[in-house]
Amino acid sequence: MSAITGTGGGGLRTMAGIVWRTRRRSILVWVVALAATMIGTAAGVAGLYDTPAEIHTYAEAVTSGNALAAINGRVEGIDSLGGVIQDEFGFLASFLLPLLGIALVAGSTRREEESGRLETLLGGRIARHQPTLAALAVAGGAIVATSVLFTAGLVVSGVPATGAILYSAALGALAFVFAGFAALVAQLVQHARGVYTWSLIVLAIAYVLRGVGDTAVGWLTWLSPLGWMEKTAPFGDQRWWVLAIPAVAGVASGAAAVRLAARRDLGSALLRGGAGPQRASGLRRRPFGFAVWIHRPAILGWLAGGVLLTAMMGALAQQFLDAMAGNPALTSAMGLDGGRPLDGFVAVTQLYLAVIGAGYVIQAIGTLRAEEAEGRLESRLAGTLSRLRWLAVHGGVVVAGLALIVVVSSLILASSTAWSVGDTAEFGATIRAGLAYLPAELLFAGLALALFGLWPRGFGFAWAGYAAATFIAFLGPGLELAQWVLDLAPTTHVGNPPLGTAQLGSLAALAGGAIALTLAGFIAFRRRDIPSA
Repeated sequence: MSAITGTGGGGLRTMAGIVWRTRRRSILVWVVALAATMIGTAAGVAGLYDTPAEIHTYAEAVTSGNALAAINGRVEGIDSLGGVIQDEFGFLASFLLPLLGIALVAGSTRREEESGRLETLLGGRIARHQPTLAALAVAGGAIVATSVLFTAGLVVSGVPATGAILYSAALGALAFVFAGFAALVAQLVQHARGVYTWSLIVLAIAYVLRGVGDTAVGWLTWLSPLGWMEKTAPFGDQRWWVLAIPAVAGVASGAAAVRLAARRDLGSALLRGGAGPQRASGLRRRPFGFAVWIHRPAILGWLAGGVLLTAMMGALAQQFLDAMAGNPALTSAMGLDGGRPLDGFVAVTQLYLAVIGAGYVIQAIGTLRAEEAEGRLESRLAGTLSRLRWLAVHGGVVVAGLALIVVVSSLILASSTAWSVGDTAEFGATIRAGLAYLPAELLFAGLALALFGLWPRGFGFAWAGYAAATFIAFLGPGLELAQWVLDLAPTTHVGNPPLGTAQLGSLAALAGGAIALTLAGFIAFRRRDIPSA
């Protein structure tokens, strides 16, 4: 009887197999990209800091003041090879590992429910709670595999095995916390984009809590999942017991998600709000207004992340300048030799903001693929709305959202920096630096649109390219990678403003590449089948 009702293990095994078969490409892309990023970081750091004296010099440089601790976290045991790797990988780990958990679960739960495929599955031997449980199980397996690869890469690079295991376990636990949270949010909101939006907002808050805790109010660090990862101190005192906190948090949120999935109606959401209007507004009935409504959650989520990051960084500007004063080792480590420290600070922050903008455009264009895969695009194009007009309207809204994120976040950065240092001289330069990165961010949008038009099932490679470019942009100069490798990241060609001069020729080339990729995506989308398998 249990097999018929789906309450036994057979239904769960079947559902887990379905999740794996339908999501294996994206899972493999995530695991391989993250493992390559981590192993590349470890190998690069091991090659660059190969003596105790060099490691000690690095540790002295980056522990001067609180500004860098706010960005990468406060690493215990930084005077070791593992500590340097943890510090170098800190910012990327704070976002890529949570995104791993969020992406794997969101795509296997609420998105499947929106498409109607889940309803078909539940008509057989699958119990209502088992899709959520299977999604968590598959995500957990992917996280474990990623952690194992992390451990192997660290050990091969010369990190002691005990520290490597604990650090990799802490990173995996961070991803698991956000996987459980995403599964819970999937029961509360009605659309997959809502899962991403609320999860990213919580991630941004967690980053700020950890940053404030590491620089001012110490106990706040313990309120952040990013702080839990840091407090394990894999290369310091090695607090293994701290792993219990994210484990309990992830299991608790996952269990709550499974329980809610078993009790709520299929297709419903627990946070639907009040009844909507009986008639859509005039703007909502138009293609532009409808596109704004679809992309608004992503715009607001990434905007919140950009505002929180730039506000925190701007508030720490004076501390950064104090740390730079009289510390040539830190100046060299940051690549600011011969430049104004404040310009260097703004340049680093604008690079972070550029990565946020690039992530937004890829996710926003991924929403178009979801509209197609879930069957809503066919009905939209069944009337008088043409393919090219539909894509052009959505593309315009995505670009407008990018401009909003960049401009508002740059204004926050300029204002908070001016308040911190008591000088408004860099206000205009800060805004111009943010705008200078727009062609590079639009190149990512062009890549995503080209994949959407030419090879929809390969859209995950847009995220793989994003991960590779982010790794090169953040860690490439510090690891002294070859120039041809650095040139693979679009942000390299911007010129690092305001520390360096934005090269108009390079910006024009980036814009031209973005236009060419966009045109390729439009032409292919016009000609291919809809929906595309």
